[in-house]
Amino acid sequence: MEGLEPVDVLLHCVNILVLFVLLRLILWRPMTKYLEARAGRVKEELDDAARTKSEAEEMRAEYEKSISDLEERGREIMRDSQIRAGAQATEITDAAKGQAEKMLSDAKERIDAERQDAVNAARHDIAQLATEMASRILRREVSLDDNISAARDFFEE
Repeated sequence: MEGLEPVDVLLHCVNILVLFVLLRLILWRPMTKYLEARAGRVKEELDDAARTKSEAEEMRAEYEKSISDLEERGREIMRDSQIRAGAQATEITDAAKGQAEKMLSDAKERIDAERQDAVNAARHDIAQLATEMASRILRREVSLDDNISAARDFFEE
């Protein structure tokens, strides 16, 4: 066996074993600490993400609830507005009917007054015509008092 000495092989094995022990002592603990710390950070980040997700879900639920509340409030406002509009329409209609009835009664009163004036004017004209006819027939002068009393008697009969 040329070139391969058992002492060299043994020395290489001891070197590898020493190197392994030294690397394990020097590097293994810091590397495991680093990996454990990293695993802890990842776990914390996952916990934070889960917490943030649950908070976001809560906020979403609150948002949807507030939207539904606002929609319901909007429907209530619309119903109230429709009720008020209906009441106002009824009030306006009633006021218009009242005005129309008042205008109609005023018109009837004016018509009655004008009819009464027309009747009085017609009586006066008829009395004047009757007096004129009577004076022509009688050819004498008749006084105004005679005319009025004759016209009253005529219309009363």
